[in-house]
Amino acid sequence: MLPTTSVNSRSNGALSPRDAARHTAGAKRYKYLRRLFHFRQMDFEFALWQMLYLFTSPQRVYRNFHYRKQTKDQWARDDPAFLVLLSIWLCVSTVGFGFVLDMGFFETIKLLLWVVFIDCVGVGLLIATLMW
Repeated sequence: MLPTTSVNSRSNGALSPRDAARHTAGAKRYKYLRRLFHFRQMDFEFALWQMLYLFTSPQRVYRNFHYRKQTKDQWARDDPAFLVLLSIWLCVSTVGFGFVLDMGFFETIKLLLWVVFIDCVGVGLLIATLMW
């Protein structure tokens, strides 16, 4: 039995309303997006640690996610700090490309939108759908 489940949380085989709400994708999405605007509650140090170790030692990041899966019964982080940092790095690198390639302001904005929505989100959704 996983640590997050208990015998008392079930009555007649059904989940309690609290447990059922905790496990729905909509509730998790709402909680994640609500935390996106509370910068003081984000753990940027841990997110930077993950970014650094994804380059140098990805097995440590996987091990950390594996421990989270065993203890919290979820693979994903419930802290959007990684997403915020990734967005900042994408913006900085795109502006750098625009500067090096001597692009105008609107061309750089167009490149930024392409990088974020097509390269990052679109391709990510496509790969996640194919691997699902």
